[in-house]
Amino acid sequence: MKRLLLVSALAALVSPMAALAESAMVAPAAAAATASAKLDFRIVVPRVLFLQVGTGTNFVANAGVDLIDFAVPAANVGDGTVVAATPASGNLTNGAVTVRVMGNGASTISLNSATTGAMNNGAGSTVGWNRIAVAAAPLTAGTTTGFNNTGIAHPAFPASNTGNGTATTLNATNGVVREEGKWTFTYLNQDILAAGTYGGVNTNAGRVTYTATMP
Repeated sequence: MKRLLLVSALAALVSPMAALAESAMVAPAAAAATASAKLDFRIVVPRVLFLQVGTGTNFVANAGVDLIDFAVPAANVGDGTVVAATPASGNLTNGAVTVRVMGNGASTISLNSATTGAMNNGAGSTVGWNRIAVAAAPLTAGTTTGFNNTGIAHPAFPASNTGNGTATTLNATNGVVREEGKWTFTYLNQDILAAGTYGGVNTNAGRVTYTATMP
């Protein structure tokens, strides 16, 4: 009886139908012996694309839109004195915003701006986007480990004030684009304009839409 049980156990060990991971057993005749087994590994990484302009958290969606606000002094209307944005403008204050792009699915990423027309005051007067200047620079705080912090060139606003501007191309390193920096906006104040508020919070054509495109 015991002998039959032993034979059945050995048959289970060598049966080709057994659902076992790879294994090996040796009965060495000498003191030295080697047994080996294998595992296969696989890691699947999805394509991702992230763009931040202004307030945001890395790789987290945020629906908020920052306001870049200019208040022209009465004594300087249209005299060419550059006007800085108000202190509360942009997540970095004084008209400065964080810019961050990450993508891992192509050798380049295209970053562009788009507007819906010249800013207007709701009463027929307009001011073109060529009156908004943008300075690109590296971040001085809030940098991200592994990102290239040399600044990202701002995609020029469309000359016609409507549609897409001139795209900036970001190049991948080892298959990944990881770029960050800041943009600081100023108003050139080169026109004597009718009184009023030009642009605004998604009104009077005051909104710019930035788009990152990964082929």
